[in-house]
Amino acid sequence: MQDNQELSWCTLFAPLKANRVFLYWFIPLVFVCTFVLTYSVPAYYVCYTSLSTEEISAISESRSITLNHPANYDLGLAPLRYSIAPDDYDELVASTAFLCKVLAAKVKTKDNSFEGTYYEYLIKHHRNTWAASCKQWIQGSNIAQAEDELPELDPFQPKQHAAIAISRAKKSISCSINHKTKLVTITVKEQDPMVAALVAQATSDELNRFTTDYYTDKVKQTYQLLQTQIELMRAQYEEAARAGDNARATMLHDACISFERQAIMQNALAHNYKMFTTLQNVTVPTQKAGPKHLVTAIAVTLVALVLALLVIYRKELISIS
Repeated sequence: MQDNQELSWCTLFAPLKANRVFLYWFIPLVFVCTFVLTYSVPAYYVCYTSLSTEEISAISESRSITLNHPANYDLGLAPLRYSIAPDDYDELVASTAFLCKVLAAKVKTKDNSFEGTYYEYLIKHHRNTWAASCKQWIQGSNIAQAEDELPELDPFQPKQHAAIAISRAKKSISCSINHKTKLVTITVKEQDPMVAALVAQATSDELNRFTTDYYTDKVKQTYQLLQTQIELMRAQYEEAARAGDNARATMLHDACISFERQAIMQNALAHNYKMFTTLQNVTVPTQKAGPKHLVTAIAVTLVALVLALLVIYRKELISIS
């Protein structure tokens, strides 16, 4: 019985002994190559900021209580709930025109080795992965070093370096929306923690500015429409009063007063009311978010070992099946 057991163990380890030289070289080589390749990938930091969308309709409804009067008249204008649909904020942040505004923001690294615009940082100070460096070398694209050599950020027709910066910014900046609570979360992944925090703040500020201006412009258009209607009502009222048509004059007078009240309300809303409230302020991240070089190298080595064993024992596995 003992001889049979020893014979089975010898039979089991026989393929390993026959391929021990291959395993001695293959496994360490896979580990070293994987570690070197992953180590060449720059580490990055992640910064978050959360924004809550203000409900403009609630303010409009609370102010319109004073307008509930039998003599009120409405132009049939659509209520202004948000500047744009909150579900579209992720598309807005990923748009080229929006990113050009963010790329113009001033940033600096934590060690003060760079200070300038985010555009200049992505082109001159941003470390590439080995794959991206090989791709640029194959394509023959040379990154400009002088500041005056960088082309202007044109959202309609970005040139070479501007297109590279916009592409990198799209990969670094993302925006997600909770469809139930309408909570907007801006996430920035960058190689420097200070740059990640400053870009997250610049993205938050630009999103707030864009939505606020959009809503304010809509309110101003409504105000101008009401003003035009008020002037028309006044002219018609004076004409009816001169003609002695008291019933029509009374109706026009009430309509004019109603439009004036609505104009006052719209004018009150047109003073750059901010669309967002910041729930989670931007903070400089202290820990790296990735990549984990050693963990990745060990995982890839284990997978390579399993594959190597499958190749070595392929004949035994085929005979068993």
